[in-house]
Amino acid sequence: GGFGIVYKGVMPSGEHVAVKRLPAMSRGSSHDHGFNAEIQTLGRIRHRHIVRLLGFCSNHETNLLVYEYMPNGSLGEMLHGKKGGHLHWDTRYKIAVEAAKGLCYLHHDCSPLILHRDVKSNNILLDSNFEAHVADFGLAKFL
Repeated sequence: GGFGIVYKGVMPSGEHVAVKRLPAMSRGSSHDHGFNAEIQTLGRIRHRHIVRLLGFCSNHETNLLVYEYMPNGSLGEMLHGKKGGHLHWDTRYKIAVEAAKGLCYLHHDCSPLILHRDVKSNNILLDSNFEAHVADFGLAKFL
């Protein structure tokens, strides 16, 4: 991730999760690397095309965010990484429409409305069926 390392984890139930580790705020700093923005936005919304925040943990050393796991990584990795360029055009179109549905929900159906402010291919995650999920709400703002 942009501000932290993302780990793959397994819950006692066997469910796979993604755990994003963010640095804790240093003394006298007001910068939390998007930790509170993620909790405030993802903690209150649910949509098929927005990544689910499952939980979080915070102490004086680190902040952890626990998300549903997306086995196919980000759209950016899929297009430009080592696996790059292997998406058929119909799949690319489907991903674009699904990401747009997630953003449309944020901009028109949430109360208050949410502006993502960091939409890019690395913030569109792909599940096992290549279904798109908008992620990384560290810069999000409520309108």
